[in-house]
Amino acid sequence: MTLYRIKFEGPADLAVRIATELADADGVDLTSSKPPTVIDERSVSLDMTVEANEREVSAALAAIRDDLPPGASIQIIDD
Repeated sequence: MTLYRIKFEGPADLAVRIATELADADGVDLTSSKPPTVIDERSVSLDMTVEANEREVSAALAAIRDDLPPGASIQIIDD
């Protein structure tokens, strides 16, 4: 298992749902999350850390991306 930093940027009202979906994904353990930071009046940035293998985290992110509205994103952050 490896730790991955994940960053979501998008509508503020989706941030909690995105964190929950990531935590509930098969084989993914959400280990920490920073409080969201405001990007503008409608968008936030949410940094999370998960523990998973590459296949599981990739599958979780792909499933989440399928439901994101235009302009929102979720990605692995390289340190």
